[in-house]
Amino acid sequence: MTQRTQTAMHALADLGQAVWLDYLRRGMLRSGELQGLIDDGLRGMTSNPTIFEHAIGGSNDYDDELMTLATSPATDREVFERMAVEDVRQACDLFRPVYDATAGADGFVSLEVAASLARDTEGTIAEARRLWGAVDRPNLMIKVPGTREGWPAVERLLTEGINVNITLLFSLAHYRAVAEGYLRALEARLRAGQPIDHLASVASFFVSRVDTEADRRIEAKGGALLDLRGQVAIANARLAYVWFRRLLAGERWQRLAQAGARPQRLLWASTGTKNPAYSDVLYVDSLIGPDTINTMPPATLRLFEDHGNVRTTLSDDAGAAREVMRRLVAGGVDLDDVTRVLEDDGIDKFVKSYDGLIGVIAGKRKALAAQVPPAHSAVFKAVDATVAVRLDAMDSAQVPKRIWDHDPTVWKDDPETPEIRDRLGWLTVGKAMAQQARALAAFAGEVRAEFGKVVLCGMGGSSLAPEVLWRTFGAAPGHPALLVLDSTDPRAVRQAEQGDLSKTLFIISSKSGTTQESDSFFRYFWERTGGRGSQFVAITDPGTPLERLAGERGFRRSFINPSDIGGRYSALSYFGLVPAALIGIDVETLLHRAHRMAESCAACVPALENPAAWLGTILGEGALAGRNKVTFALSPGIASFGLWAEQLIAESTGKEGKGILPVAGEPLGPPEVYGNDRVFVGMSLAGEGDAEIDGRLVALEEAGHPVVHLRLEDRYDVGQEFFRWEFATAIAGAVLGINPFDQPNVAESKANTKKVLAGRGKPSPAATAAELDRFLAGIRPGDYLAILAYLPPTPENDRRLASIRLRLRDRLKVATTLGYGPRYLHSTGQLHKGGPPVGHFLQIADPAADDLPIPGEAFGFRELEAAQAEGDLQALRSRGRPAIRVDDMGLLER
Repeated sequence: MTQRTQTAMHALADLGQAVWLDYLRRGMLRSGELQGLIDDGLRGMTSNPTIFEHAIGGSNDYDDELMTLATSPATDREVFERMAVEDVRQACDLFRPVYDATAGADGFVSLEVAASLARDTEGTIAEARRLWGAVDRPNLMIKVPGTREGWPAVERLLTEGINVNITLLFSLAHYRAVAEGYLRALEARLRAGQPIDHLASVASFFVSRVDTEADRRIEAKGGALLDLRGQVAIANARLAYVWFRRLLAGERWQRLAQAGARPQRLLWASTGTKNPAYSDVLYVDSLIGPDTINTMPPATLRLFEDHGNVRTTLSDDAGAAREVMRRLVAGGVDLDDVTRVLEDDGIDKFVKSYDGLIGVIAGKRKALAAQVPPAHSAVFKAVDATVAVRLDAMDSAQVPKRIWDHDPTVWKDDPETPEIRDRLGWLTVGKAMAQQARALAAFAGEVRAEFGKVVLCGMGGSSLAPEVLWRTFGAAPGHPALLVLDSTDPRAVRQAEQGDLSKTLFIISSKSGTTQESDSFFRYFWERTGGRGSQFVAITDPGTPLERLAGERGFRRSFINPSDIGGRYSALSYFGLVPAALIGIDVETLLHRAHRMAESCAACVPALENPAAWLGTILGEGALAGRNKVTFALSPGIASFGLWAEQLIAESTGKEGKGILPVAGEPLGPPEVYGNDRVFVGMSLAGEGDAEIDGRLVALEEAGHPVVHLRLEDRYDVGQEFFRWEFATAIAGAVLGINPFDQPNVAESKANTKKVLAGRGKPSPAATAAELDRFLAGIRPGDYLAILAYLPPTPENDRRLASIRLRLRDRLKVATTLGYGPRYLHSTGQLHKGGPPVGHFLQIADPAADDLPIPGEAFGFRELEAAQAEGDLQALRSRGRPAIRVDDMGLLER
């Protein structure tokens, strides 16, 4: 007999707690993923409109059925119900062995009545009866909101013998009401001579959302109350559990239990951590006890299996929980109002999700009927055979699933390889951030009331996503303008302080909290504002020097980001979203698009149908075939996307002598100016058709170049592209056999910069015209030319550099990149030193006439910029890379 592998789910079951999954989609039913989870100890499943919206909108799981229904007279709501009933019925059948083995105690699947009926008792009863009959499975539970209007509906349905999952419970008072209703229903059935031994009900008590709202109010109060953050939800849940245990010990329940009744278990819902500063398994670890259920989203379940603490943490002692509540009330926070707001918001969100879901179905039916071209496609004859083989191999090796499971061996054989397992938080951070969208909008409202301008001081991953969002969206009416400062050129620093300095908010953004440029900017602007802490905001990781500095100096706010996300993968975290909110971007919509793409890339999706695995395989196989330069052709409205993609791709893949060079901002030319080292990616924004770009991409396809086409419906689809390209880059790293999450060579230039500033490095002389000509003559087909400009990023410099770049591209017929220093050091700099030795590096410098002092330092910004240029030049030359510097841009305009 095969011995069962003990999982955390099995261990929790041994303690009396069942694990259910807060997720359902058709792909996992068909792929065997759900059956695998059941084998590992999963004992039930819940669904809701948001889950179905993401599943249907973010995958093609349902497209075959939608195609058959595209021209059906059925309404979009009827189509949804048909698909949902079929999914739930199949899931019930998979869970039926669990239901039978536990004599009806577990193995349930929940299907929710329409959220719009939350205030309609009779409507809820009618829909629940209809769904119960449509699914026709004994292990179905109908989810009914625990509103005052829902209470009588719940009692009547239970009395009729329909299993009910009461959802959206936030308060102890509402939980008591539905628990009392369950008792009355059981007693009514006994009086009528009806069986009660197979009637089942659970009370879904929401947890983490309580902290989200309570924490917001606690932070507004401040002071000693702040140490209650992250404690209110657990205290609230523990009080409910204590009441539940007392109910079970009472005579009334004992009589029912003797007649065969099963307890209405407390089901902990909303257990995914919403605040990145808290433990990612906080709401599982803290709520383990007998006769309970924890329904977890897939990400939380994976995290708990990886590092959850399996031990009983619930007890009959409510002393500590009552003390939390006493202090909360004494501090002026009204918990009853918190729970009222959460119930209203919960209903509103589900109604919005349901309406969005119906809109998605309507849109898909229309598109399928009209045979609208897919949102992504490719012509890649040069690598089509190897791409097909690789995608098959990925499915066999379950690569996408292993990425979601945080398996380091996707990239390196040694599972202890540093900077892999602890750098995969980007996979799920968007879902956690969605719970902060309201708080971010409130903060943006506070800022817009006081400030007309925001200056973001950061580098690389801290600055490039905000730059893209600013250039893509601009500022919404009434919101401040955003200036991203990632240049140490004194002229750029001076430009950042133009205008009314007292109306400028400064964001100091640094993952490590020690980035030299960010620190220098802070020092300068702190002095310029007279040390006014209310003009400063920090975004950083937990426990960094910047977090401590922000506390000591009285910053207006500190946003503490999850530490398991590398900078270049942080677009959908606080690093990207705080600036986005401040300029008026709808963060919730941006994250919704990202989540939809994440659903398209879910573990159950075959690699060929996974849009990011498909893209990453094309990039990776292209690189292995010598086509290691991915060239972007972007619609004007999203033209800046390449700035962010440059860092993501170059810093992730450029190591161990391998790498993919991102080429952004290089105008498309005719096929004859390109060698066989390119893959082209056309990203088009609906409504911004460009006949010239389209024509050139067709010509490149006809010439045999691989061309990928991606279509964005509107600017908010940038959210989906952030996730797509992050996942695709991780896939490309797996194809290349490198770790896409470390940056082993970035520190070289930083160390050299410090030596130069300390007077231990001799400045290199600028190249003469003759030396420049010899340098350019040494560039061969298959190489690339990187233009590195230590100049202020002005429109005039943009124009001149673009002209120089295009002239050199057409003359040399090689890929060209253009980056301002020191920005590129935090972007493509890793690939320059760690990637293939085919780069040629042309620095252009024009030192400012006057320096700008950095308070507390022995050097100013001009000296720092010069040292950074010299430090990188030395790092490149030490690796044998051809690298020169010219101090006269005119030499290149001859």
